Amino acid sequence: MNAAARLPDGYAWATGLDHAQALLTDATIPLLATGERERDARIAAVLTRYGPAAGPLPRPARACARVVSTGDDPRLGRLAATALGRPHHHYPTLAQALTDPGPAGGSVLLTADPAHLTLAHLLPALDTWTRHGTRLGLLTGRDTPAALFLLAKILAAPSTPDGTSALIDGTTGRSRHLHRPGAPRLTTAETIGSPWRTLLIDAHGSAAHAHLGTAVLCGLPGDAERTRTGHLVPGGCTPDRCKTAPSSGLTVHHPHDLNAAVLGLYICNAITLGPDEQYPTTVNLALDAVDGHPAAIFGLLRGDADTTTEDPHAAADLLHTGADLGAVTMDANRRAAERGLTGGAAVLLGDPDHHPHPVRSDRPAPPAPRTSPPRPPAAPTPERDRELADWTQRTAEAALFEAALGDSLAHRPDPGLDQCLRSMADVRAAAQTLLRRTAPTRRLDHEELERLAHQWAEHALALLTRTRGGAFGRQLTALRATHRIHGTTPAPPCPHCAMPLTAQHLTSVLGPCDRIAVTCPRCGPAHSHPAGQPPLTVHAPAAVHPGRPFTLTVDGPERGLLAIHLHPRSSRSASYAHTTTDLAPGPLTVGLDVPTGLVPELDRLWLVHADRFRLSLHQRRVPVLPTECNPGNSPRTS
Repeated sequence: MNAAARLPDGYAWATGLDHAQALLTDATIPLLATGERERDARIAAVLTRYGPAAGPLPRPARACARVVSTGDDPRLGRLAATALGRPHHHYPTLAQALTDPGPAGGSVLLTADPAHLTLAHLLPALDTWTRHGTRLGLLTGRDTPAALFLLAKILAAPSTPDGTSALIDGTTGRSRHLHRPGAPRLTTAETIGSPWRTLLIDAHGSAAHAHLGTAVLCGLPGDAERTRTGHLVPGGCTPDRCKTAPSSGLTVHHPHDLNAAVLGLYICNAITLGPDEQYPTTVNLALDAVDGHPAAIFGLLRGDADTTTEDPHAAADLLHTGADLGAVTMDANRRAAERGLTGGAAVLLGDPDHHPHPVRSDRPAPPAPRTSPPRPPAAPTPERDRELADWTQRTAEAALFEAALGDSLAHRPDPGLDQCLRSMADVRAAAQTLLRRTAPTRRLDHEELERLAHQWAEHALALLTRTRGGAFGRQLTALRATHRIHGTTPAPPCPHCAMPLTAQHLTSVLGPCDRIAVTCPRCGPAHSHPAGQPPLTVHAPAAVHPGRPFTLTVDGPERGLLAIHLHPRSSRSASYAHTTTDLAPGPLTVGLDVPTGLVPELDRLWLVHADRFRLSLHQRRVPVLPTECNPGNSPRTS
């Protein structure tokens, strides 16, 4: 075994957690060697940049601040409590810890193994401690040396000049200084390569990767992407090549290389700690950041947070008034609650009592919760013949759907989408003209209306193949553009991550065209269908295997046109297997030919059903795995 790298003064390698406790008693910050030369050298280099520990060791006691540990071994929690001068409480499980949340207010630093910090564990914890006004932070890492390294950084002095903060906006590919009027423009490359007190990243991505315009952030921790059992992933990420950025025009960066004391990740599922929650390999943004410079990482722990560009700026405003990191995370969860989310949307890896920026006496109070405007009353249903009213209603909904899709062109022009919309509008207008002509006599030309509805469906489903990207998301957004949330109910668990789903009843200003939207907090949208219409029931394999057929069975609606797509993680890429078919009474079995050479990632199964100018959408996450990796032979139903 190679000798561990030389640490700066004030730090020392420990032989174990008991030795670490002894070193701490001698006012020395302990570290555990990982046995990996590059990783140990990085630990030494990062601590050299941080410098000696700030303040005495152990820290003086702080009121209402506690350390809570769970699991079989309380030693890491006891060590953190000693170093930070806080009382220590140990429980065998997190559920038991939540039965004793402690006094209201203050903070909790929770130490636990990542396997015990899944979304299913964290949502109740956030909900419980938030209701008690308690700020929460996590002390964890991919292993014990990583968690102890995070504690060392928490204890270390800041290493960057005060007030230097930046934002990387991956959705536009631009970067900028925060709270520095008149500062020169930044390129993303300059931002990634510069030291910051706080660096915020707002981007599309996943637990493993984030797209930053001309660059990609890859959570690869070592020499190659591996499964949890240590096997190499064919075609997986390597230090100089990311599977999500095969183009030579994109540069690859890793969270452990970002020189920021505080890292904010406004990326869907960025804080995913459980090993089987998303794609089952070692690539992980948050855990890789723990192995690097940041002493605190906060970000989104679910896929349905629905943040806007306003959210990272609100966090920056709070940080620059001197708020502690726990308050910043609580504010992010407050904002998510205003959007209808329960249980929290963001979590912190680090000390919730840490103030990255000086406290200002003129700090404004957190804004009061905003109230949603009242839902407008539903428009009255025209007193017409039932069939005429139904067709009229459906075509009116289709016009609103087309208008909402058209609005998205102002932000993201797309010739393919524009052409599909023109075709849809022509067909729908022809149907509305036919309905107006036949309204006085109520003698509907059903055959012609069905023909026009089928044409409209063909154009609507062609969006999935003719547009440059994001077609499913555009459709989903447009379908609820005129709706408001009327109520929520629990739904069966997600077939991929097993998290409980939430069903929202959406009401529309059109009156009867209510919709049901089912969402997974980890995987994002699952279903969207008109209320009163049965959803698609899908029995599909648990994984996609390159070169092997993907066979699924669909049940539910008995008419209409159905499109089925297997789509890669990136919204910029086209579906690699898809088909469109007519529905008939009874179950439908469909086989998709899966090509070889797929990128091993967490992909998407899309189903879009069109029936008489109405759409239903179904989405599920499916991992692309080598043939020898099989998460289960039985199909999963949703």
